[in-house]
Parts: sequence; C-alpha cells; structure tokens
Amino acid sequence: MTDRPPRLNLSDALRTRGYTLLDRLGTGATADVFEARHLSTSRRVAIKVTKADLPDPWRVTERLITAWNVGRGLRHPHLVTTLDGGRLDDGRAWVAMERLRGHDLQHELDVHGRFEPSRALRIGLQLCEALLVLHRRGVIHRDVKPENIFLCASGQFADHVKLIDLGVLRVEDDSPHRAHESTGPVIVGTPLYLAPELARGTQPSPQSDLYAVGAVLYHLIAGAPPFDAEDPTAVIERHMHEPVPRLLAGSPLPEPVRALVYRCLAKDPADRPASPLEVVAALEHGLMLLAGDQHGASGEAGEIPAVPPAGVVPEWRLFADTLCGRVDTCWEQGPPPAIRRALAWVAGARRTLDEVEARAHQLRERTDVQARGRIEARTRLEGQLLQIEAALGSGRETLVDATHDVDHAVRQREDLDAVYRQTLTELQALGAVPFGGISSADVLPVAARLREHLALRNELDQDAMRARQVEAQAAEQVAMLLAEQVEVHRVFADVELAEQDEGHRAELLAARAADELLAAQRAFENACLNLYLRYVERGALTSLSM
Repeated sequence: MTDRPPRLNLSDALRTRGYTLLDRLGTGATADVFEARHLSTSRRVAIKVTKADLPDPWRVTERLITAWNVGRGLRHPHLVTTLDGGRLDDGRAWVAMERLRGHDLQHELDVHGRFEPSRALRIGLQLCEALLVLHRRGVIHRDVKPENIFLCASGQFADHVKLIDLGVLRVEDDSPHRAHESTGPVIVGTPLYLAPELARGTQPSPQSDLYAVGAVLYHLIAGAPPFDAEDPTAVIERHMHEPVPRLLAGSPLPEPVRALVYRCLAKDPADRPASPLEVVAALEHGLMLLAGDQHGASGEAGEIPAVPPAGVVPEWRLFADTLCGRVDTCWEQGPPPAIRRALAWVAGARRTLDEVEARAHQLRERTDVQARGRIEARTRLEGQLLQIEAALGSGRETLVDATHDVDHAVRQREDLDAVYRQTLTELQALGAVPFGGISSADVLPVAARLREHLALRNELDQDAMRARQVEAQAAEQVAMLLAEQVEVHRVFADVELAEQDEGHRAELLAARAADELLAAQRAFENACLNLYLRYVERGALTSLSM
C-alpha cells in the first residue's frame, strides 16, 4: 500500500485557491466546515473540507467530489449554491458554497412543533422543486431530512427553503468502482426518513427521495415522524414492515394531500409518485384547496379574501380568481373605470407570469438535461482515471517485483559463476599433474560439481529470462497506462472547458430566467394587491354587507 501524501496546511492550501479562512462553523465525522472570504470578491462563503487520516478517506473524498461535480455552476433558488471545489494536493476534497443565514427545519420543529397544513405544503413544494432539478441531473440526494432543509433568513419570502448537504449524493448508474454504493459500511440516510429499500441495501432511486419527502411532510403535519423508537434498528424495521399510522382525520388537511403523503410512504417504490413533478402538482392543488376553503368561508361572511403569502403562486392565482369573482358580483352595471383598469392589469400580469413561468421551466429543464450529460461524462472520465490509477499502482508494483526478481536471479547467477570459476580452477590444477598421475577419484567429484553448477546456472538463466519478460511486460503496461492517462486527462480538460463555457452560460441564462420569473410573480402580486386596494376603496365591503 502506498503512503498517503503529507498533510498540507489547510489555510495556505486554500489561500492559493483564492480563499482566506475566517472561522470554523462546524465539524462532523468526515468533514469540517469553515467560514471563508473570497479574496477577489470579498464574498463570504462556507467551505467544506474532508478530514485527514480517516479510515476510508477515498470513499468520503469521492462523495464530496460528486457533490462538487453536480453542484458546480448550479443556480437554483431552492438548492445551496456550489461555487468552487476540487482536490487538495494531500488528497482531501473541498467545496466552497454560499454562506446561508437562518436555521434548519429541525430547529423550527423543535421550537414550534407541528406546522399548519398550508405551511407544511409550501415547504414540501420547494423541497420537491429542488429534488426535481437533482433528479433531472441523474442524481439522488439520499438524505432528505429536516436537518438538511434550510430556512433562509434572507430568502425571497417567508420559509424560503434550500436543500443542503449534497455530500451524500449518488449518481444514477454510477460505475461500481466509485464510492456511491447504496449504503456502504453503514446506512446512508437518517433512519427516521429512510426508505425501506435502502434499509435492505437496494440501490437508491428517485422514489427513495420521495419516500423521505413523504416522511418529512408527515412529520410537519403530525408533529412527529411516521415511525420512531429509541433504537435506530427498530425504526428501520418499522419502516420496512409496519403500515403508516393514519393522520388525524379531523385535521384541516385536504384528502388529496393526505392520500399523497400515504403514496409517498408506500413500501414498494413502484407505488409512489413517478417524480417530484407529480408531487409538486399535487401540493399546488392542495394549497389551492386550502386557500379555497379560506376564501369560501370569508365569502360566506361577506369578507374580503385573505391576502396570500409572498411567492406562493397557486394561492395568488386563486386569490385573483376569488377577488375578480367578488368584483363581478359587486357592481350590477359593471365596475367603475379604476376597477376595470385594475382587472386588466391583473389579467395582463397573469398572462405574463404564465408565459415567463413556461419559459423559465423549459430553460431550467434544458439546462439540467445538458448538465446531466456533462455530469455523466465527467463521472465516466473520473472513473476511468481511478481505474487507470489503480492499474498503474498495480503495474508499478508488478514492475518493482519483477525488477527485484531479475536482480535476485542475476545475483544468484553471479554467485554461482564465482563458485563455477573456483571449481574450474580446481579442475585446472588437477590437469597440471602429469598424464597417468590423475586419479579418477580426484577428477570425478570435481566434474560432478561442475555439471551441477552448469545445470543450476541453466535454471537461473531461465528464471532471469522469465523475470525479464515479466519486467518488460510490466514496463510496457505502465507505459500504455501512462499514455492512456494522458489521453483521459486531455479529454477531461475538454469536458472542463465545456463545463466552464457551455455549462456556465446555460446556468446564467437559467438564473436570469428564474429572476425574471420572480419579477413576474411580484408583478402579478402587485397587480392583485392593486385590485384588492381598489376593491376596498370603492366600498365593496359595504356593498357586500348590505
């Protein structure tokens, strides 16, 4: 086994890559997280670095490299942004990410307990939008849990979710030599939200993540995970064999949402939703049902419908429909000009929102599909490099062993040659005796030794030839592997350039489309609020109550 490279000074190593370490944010079993400042932009970032001297450093390093490969350049409102990363010269992996402010969902549960259904659905909706991007990129998260769902303090709206901890990602159809097997020596994933097939050691699938989504939604709505116990093994057994406890029938939870949670928690992956997109549609429908119940109740009382939270587009669409319906019934001769202008503004903003939303979703999908191709190409090339490096290590060991065998055979042959020359000298000395004075008793033993020497030398010659042949084959194999390594590095460089060029440009376009979508959402909300205010100003509430 080769010695590990000497450990670097982390601060110096990251400074050469453009970052100054500021503080340690946290430490885990396999990695440390630091706050750092980018030297060129002064931007504060979080840097995750795998620990040195781990029992199995290669496996941990490869997982973080996968997170870097998947997240590089990715700009999505509900995924932590991965800014930079790679390998240090001592073999450790590092990834620079955006510095998030806020706290995780588990903290929120610990402080406030169960959530109102609408709040739980909004969080689940954002979570599934993040998973949709990962799954389109051929990646499975494997550890969806409240601790990995971050509520951003400076987000675009309340409960702005970002899915974090991409260090346990698994690339679909990954090569067996890489480090992303289903569970590894221990189960990857948290038992409270672990899909049954992962507990059995089956390869993870997108449906494994959706099981975790169902468990998280259950926890948010019920105030406790679907299965719990002091012993993690008992929790896993319950996930595998026990039916899901029923959610309270009297809770204000639409039946389709209740059915969705149960579907996500199905034991058989085939019985779960096909993709996060299906879950997104169901959650949006559930949000509209909840909002519709509120608007219907307020309508019966003659009240103005409640204003939805910022950014929840399904609720704002229903709010607009409800408000427009109230306006239609308020003025028998038609609404006044100010109200008509407000209605036209809402209709125009909604059309714009629909168009921008469709473009943004199409561009996001196209970007993810293109990224998947680059991720798969990079994964294959990294796999080839790992195989070549392993073969090079083996080939070099074989070459060293063969060279040692050659040297040993040559030394043995040289030692035998010295004995042969000495024995031959003895025979020459006997030959100096006058003819007839030589005794066969003297000659024959010496001659026998000479024959033994010659026979043994022939064997040593054969050993040396075989060792030299192995040495030559090993040297040729090493030379071929080095040439292959150079070629793979060349192709890898081309892929890296494509990532920096095509991938970066595509992500910027997708990010700009996301910004345009947010602007269109805000414009629609503004138009709805304008109608809302005009509705109040014109005395609609009084008219309805008369």
